[in-house]
Amino acid sequence: MRLTFVLLLTLTVMPIASLADDNKTVIEVYRQTLQRLTTQYEKLKRLTTEAKQKVTDLENDANSIKALIAKYETALETTLQALEEKHEAQLKTVKEAYRKELAAEAGLAELARHAIEDDAKATRAILDELGTSAKNGVKQTEAVNGVKQIDGVSVSSDGKVGIGTTTPGAKLEVAGHVIRTIAYATGNGPNDSTNDGQIKSRVLSFSKAKTNTKIRISYTDNLRTAGAQKACRWEIRVDGSSCPNQALVYDYYVENNDHPHRSRTVVGYCTGIAAGSHTIGIWVGNTPAGYSGSDCYTGWYNSTWVIEAEEVN
Repeated sequence: MRLTFVLLLTLTVMPIASLADDNKTVIEVYRQTLQRLTTQYEKLKRLTTEAKQKVTDLENDANSIKALIAKYETALETTLQALEEKHEAQLKTVKEAYRKELAAEAGLAELARHAIEDDAKATRAILDELGTSAKNGVKQTEAVNGVKQIDGVSVSSDGKVGIGTTTPGAKLEVAGHVIRTIAYATGNGPNDSTNDGQIKSRVLSFSKAKTNTKIRISYTDNLRTAGAQKACRWEIRVDGSSCPNQALVYDYYVENNDHPHRSRTVVGYCTGIAAGSHTIGIWVGNTPAGYSGSDCYTGWYNSTWVIEAEEVN
């Protein structure tokens, strides 16, 4: 009986043990497969994260590129607008200069026309006077030296003209008094304490007949420089600018701490000024030799000032 039970038990346990071994094998396979899948999942998750980061980086790069493009487009538009404005300003400047040049040429042409008309009128007046003199019995004589005389005016054989003389020694010689026409401006004051700039009360309007002549300008006024080792410079200018070929400048220097007021007269010749209407004025300032801070003064107790201008060859 006991032997029978042992055999039966043995027969029963052997299949169970075999089945247990098979299950262990399956579980191990499942475990390894699960581990392998977990590893692949982690790898896939890591790759997914990296891909998302790359997408984010690409989006950021794209946004940066868009912003940079927008910046360059704005800069380009601003540059184009600035260039257009610059070219418009340059074109306007050229047009304005051309208009002024045309206006100046038209003015010169008008002055030339008036000058020709004035010369023609003067010639007609002389001819009329000579004709009247001839009709009144004024005798034309022939001198021994070949000088012709008509009513006090003589013309020598070499073309020299004499008025009041029969022996002219120059192209034109006048014996007697001659009245000169000189443009001038004058006044008594006002006093002016300007240290740097125009003396606006000292102005002369002057009309020049010819371009190739000079303007002889004289200026009389009461001038003062105050201080110690100080100097002021007065300048005669035409149309607000220095004379083209030579600046007409006059300095007044004081050595000691003094402020003398003195009436002074200065004279200069201005060349290179075209025919036409001009304005002559007086400017004052420090001399350029390091005498800054000088105290300048023009006029004193409304003393008389005079600006004269005469056209000369």
